[in-house]
Amino acid sequence: MKTLTLASFFLLLIYCTDNSFAQSTVKPVEELLGAGNAKWERIMLMAERSKNKVQILPKDSARSSYALMQSQLSTSTLLGSVIYNSGGILVDDGWIRILGSGCGKLPRSVPEWNTGKINAMRNEDAFYLLIADDVLGGLFAIKAGSKEELETTGQVFYYGPNGLTWQPTGLSYASFFDFCFSGNTKDFYADFRWKGWQEDVKTIDCNSVISCYPMLWTREGLQLKANRKLLAIQSQWNLYQGKSKAGSKQKSVAQRAPAQKPQNNSTVVSMWSQSTSSR
Repeated sequence: MKTLTLASFFLLLIYCTDNSFAQSTVKPVEELLGAGNAKWERIMLMAERSKNKVQILPKDSARSSYALMQSQLSTSTLLGSVIYNSGGILVDDGWIRILGSGCGKLPRSVPEWNTGKINAMRNEDAFYLLIADDVLGGLFAIKAGSKEELETTGQVFYYGPNGLTWQPTGLSYASFFDFCFSGNTKDFYADFRWKGWQEDVKTIDCNSVISCYPMLWTREGLQLKANRKLLAIQSQWNLYQGKSKAGSKQKSVAQRAPAQKPQNNSTVVSMWSQSTSSR
């Protein structure tokens, strides 16, 4: 009995130590704010000169601070700057949704949307960090071996509902913005846009996607003869993972409740602590 008590105490001590360590290592906003705002100024300039229709969604200060702490990325990085300075960015009337810190129109932030998903897409060499998606349920993610590689050697991959595999785009996160703002998105989606898609997309909630049946990779789907219906994007994710049936109303944590301003840093859990807890 004495041995069991000591063992239990030892395990409890380890748990408390690890838990407090995970919390104490979360950097506050002040440490994540880089000098100047050059990265975000570049995005603003690109948006002004964009050839495609771009809408930068306003940020909520409390929500953006919370998302930045969850991401543990500095605003001296482009990704950290996008998270802190925007609620998200819509391209082509919302056909593409680039994630930021979340807002009323696009409730999902980068860290919230990646909760529970980084591990699902991780192997021994790399992970995929979801950074954008499109109205058809296609996912854009940076593939990298570590957090430090996200904007150095990390590459953007696309997981489309027409192929169901991660395909390289040949873009970095920075050049992904060049593509979205002024690239040929028309050609990229040439087989999947229908007459009048602009007006249809404007009315679709950014937590929903258009699910097609027959699937887009079938002959009928490629000929745009598929029946289209709205599906929660979390349900689309579950379909990709083989976890639910079409039409599921399951919602992600990010969809159920908006991010709240934390009372103190100890209440913030970095999204990276979830991705490194298991493989």
